[in-house]
Amino acid sequence: MSEVRFAEMISKIAHELRSPLTSVKGFSATLLSRWDRFNDQQRYELVEAIHSDAERMGRIVSEVLDLARIEAGRLELHRDSVHISKLVDKAVSGVAALPGSARIAIDVPEDLIVLGDPERLQHVFFNLVENAVKFSDDGPIFIAGDAEGDTIVVRVSDSGVGIESDRLEDIFLGPGPTAQSATPKGTGLGLYLTKRLIEAHGGAIAVESKPDVNTTFTVRLPAQKV
Repeated sequence: MSEVRFAEMISKIAHELRSPLTSVKGFSATLLSRWDRFNDQQRYELVEAIHSDAERMGRIVSEVLDLARIEAGRLELHRDSVHISKLVDKAVSGVAALPGSARIAIDVPEDLIVLGDPERLQHVFFNLVENAVKFSDDGPIFIAGDAEGDTIVVRVSDSGVGIESDRLEDIFLGPGPTAQSATPKGTGLGLYLTKRLIEAHGGAIAVESKPDVNTTFTVRLPAQKV
């Protein structure tokens, strides 16, 4: 990554962290100063909001740490047998609170297994599923998996805003003058890191899209050898 893109990314990361941090500070201060004014349900909702924003900050920090390791050539993968279906189920559960998550349909056989780092691959599928939900206001979202020889193929498709053809080459480059942000209010780091993590596993990712029609991300990972 160029120094210009890296500097732009750091700036956007700092901006992205500011929003949930402000929320956590505000809600927690409200609870501390006005605890007796809220009933149990209201307290639960405030704590739930704090927890959600804390998890959001945690994901951003994890992305930054992995980015630093990748750029320094020091990323270590802790490989284990990973069932793709479980990763997808967890990713879908992780976006359950987002509007539109109920539109997701899953068709991933339980026998699709790769040898990889569960935490990093979970991050990959969460990013792809979250993007599919955020970029599609209506229409179905499909997550399908299959085995093609020695390769596990997973496709995440949505019927959202799509991506212009002249921007497809830049979609995985991270933030910068020509790069597209990963999410409407994201750092631009998500898809860049997703691609690098998949490549670290010996895999590849590609995207096909038609503006205002659909977008499909295709992930290919080496199947675990029996």
